[in-house]
Amino acid sequence: MSESIHNPTFPEDRRGGGRGRGMALGGTKQARHRHDQDVFHRLLALHADIRRELHLTESGIRSLTTSENPEVVSLLHDHVPSMHQRLQENFGLRFWDPAFAELFAQHDKVQMEVTLLPNGVLVEERSDDPNVARLIQGHGQIVSLFSARGFAQAQEASPLPEDYRPVLV
Repeated sequence: MSESIHNPTFPEDRRGGGRGRGMALGGTKQARHRHDQDVFHRLLALHADIRRELHLTESGIRSLTTSENPEVVSLLHDHVPSMHQRLQENFGLRFWDPAFAELFAQHDKVQMEVTLLPNGVLVEERSDDPNVARLIQGHGQIVSLFSARGFAQAQEASPLPEDYRPVLV
């Protein structure tokens, strides 16, 4: 789709370094990253207005995220396709978070379909690789926790599933 973006490996603890990394992205990517971050933070603030259903499948997940709040629906329609595009481009985020770092490291093994609905989004995410399918399931559970707990969850590192074999050292 778009050009592939290579994300270098960063030190284990990446908290506090997020804004500096944005400066290295260049004007357009920096603006895009800031926009994505602002949308995510607004969704976290409005997490009580989000309803999320997560179904684990053999090869990944199927999730339905909805809201009766038109602002939340608009934010979901922005956020979810943007995250899909970032994954396709390997334009990572939350580098300090093990589950997100692994997901972007495995981005080429993830297939994702996003369907915008009048009241939210339907996502089907899968992989032919059983190890990556397990990672997708873990990530789906983390997103559900973001919806349930908002900023309290977003401040925590997301653990990798116990049966997942990491590719990053």
